[in-house]
Amino acid sequence: MTGISLNLPEDLSNSLADLAKTDGQTASYVAIDVLRDDVEHEKALTAQIELAVKEADEGKFATDDQVAAMHDRRWARQQKAALSAAFLP
Repeated sequence: MTGISLNLPEDLSNSLADLAKTDGQTASYVAIDVLRDDVEHEKALTAQIELAVKEADEGKFATDDQVAAMHDRRWARQQKAALSAAFLP
């Protein structure tokens, strides 16, 4: 394993220590876990962007109807979530 040294802001360091204590882990273990998740997320996001750029370069775009349908589905989900939240105690 390769070592790395980081200077963390005090609030982040405290949060990391608190999380590690709660989880019964070391701060190093928690930091490695969080970094691993973030790196994997960034790799997946980069792959999705590269695919989207490739498809755009090939002229593959969503039709106006597809965009409208996606907008309608997202809008309906947001409205449902807002209504649910409004009626929660």
